[in-house]
Amino acid sequence: MSSLQSVDSRNNLIHLPRIQRFLGGTFLERWGIGLLARCQLYIMGRHKLSDDIRKIHKVRRQRKSLLTGDESFNILSLARGFANREGAFIEIGTYEGCSSRLICEEKGDKKLYVCDTYEGLPSGHANDRSVHRLKQYACSLESVSGYLKEFPNVHFVKGLFPDSAEGIIPEDEKFAFAHIDVDLYEGTLAGIRYLYPRMIPGGVIVSHDFSILAGVRKAVYEFMEEHPEATMIELATTQCMIIHP
Repeated sequence: MSSLQSVDSRNNLIHLPRIQRFLGGTFLERWGIGLLARCQLYIMGRHKLSDDIRKIHKVRRQRKSLLTGDESFNILSLARGFANREGAFIEIGTYEGCSSRLICEEKGDKKLYVCDTYEGLPSGHANDRSVHRLKQYACSLESVSGYLKEFPNVHFVKGLFPDSAEGIIPEDEKFAFAHIDVDLYEGTLAGIRYLYPRMIPGGVIVSHDFSILAGVRKAVYEFMEEHPEATMIELATTQCMIIHP
């Protein structure tokens, strides 16, 4: 994995923390992501199922989403693909619940844990380069749970993960698909370390912001150094997948 880090010198947004700090949590960030999402969904509409595109558009109209169209489709597709496998679903970091809603659209009766502080981001680490503010991206538990109330078997975990899981998520719970979107180094690394031994064979952990947030990227690299038997695949979006062998 050190070879990956040695060539990670691309001149992209991950190396522009001042711009990230300026845009993060603002109208400009949402506007930019929204514009990109509309373009992507228009293109996907020419070759993907129209029902899938409608689901993503509907979520984007209902709530503030920080996922692009391609990222939203990846989550929808992965949830569908793992819906008939053993193991629960879990999302760590949900903001207003858009990605959880997409998972719910495909999961059927499968159990989904929706984990968040529901009070915004905690303090960052030096590896995060101070690109986020304390309490940024806050949305209440009541708001998210209300948005997902029509779907069965959805369980909400409030607090800083993984400490928040104690007494709520059974120790022997297994997971098929996990989505992590916590923006920060410590939360990403802790989440992956918690989930990995609990994943079913072939189970997938998706991390958002891998290619644009330095802390998230470092967390994934550190985990892969600890677990070289796992497979990490970087997607064309900001996401990456960690696949349990």
